[in-house]
Amino acid sequence: MELIIVMVILGILFVLLLKTYNWIATMVFRVQQEKEVTQEILQISQLMQNFSERNTLDYPTYSLLAGWLVASKWITDVLYLSGQDGRISFFASGTTCVDPIDEIVLWASTGCSFYMKTSAGQTIELINTKKIAISKIIFKVIPFASEEQYLLSTTLCAPWDYLHCLNVPGFRMIFKVYSVNYWKQWATHVVVPFQQFFNAKPKK
Repeated sequence: MELIIVMVILGILFVLLLKTYNWIATMVFRVQQEKEVTQEILQISQLMQNFSERNTLDYPTYSLLAGWLVASKWITDVLYLSGQDGRISFFASGTTCVDPIDEIVLWASTGCSFYMKTSAGQTIELINTKKIAISKIIFKVIPFASEEQYLLSTTLCAPWDYLHCLNVPGFRMIFKVYSVNYWKQWATHVVVPFQQFFNAKPKK
């Protein structure tokens, strides 16, 4: 009887020890995922900062999209820049892109990837899809004009004169970053929202 009691106590202690070990292992793995996601976010931020310092908004392309941009309140899926790097564009693409403001997780999804298309037509992947996945990226073009310009012009930023308000052009980048195992292991998933403004005025 005493032996049975000892075995039961040891069994309980073993189960508690196993649960504690699994919890610690899960937390360690989650911290690692958070670190990788944070590193990738910093790299994306620095990458876009570098491009925005060398280029500005691609005015000819945005002129062609003027009516559509005004209707969408300056929100676009593709960012067009031009300058020292030629005419380039940025976009997120994938078979199951998830809207960044949609809180519903598609469990079969693997997220999107982030690409840049060069002036030569080459498409370059800009993120490590072995470490992270991202939602669909939204770019919001931010018009800017001084108070004096608003007072002097009655048509400033009107649909037919909207490019003049981009005196100091910039854009806001909005998306979500997921740990690569987000759709497979719920207990260790990591998701971080990203929103940053970039001043697209090349440095002289």
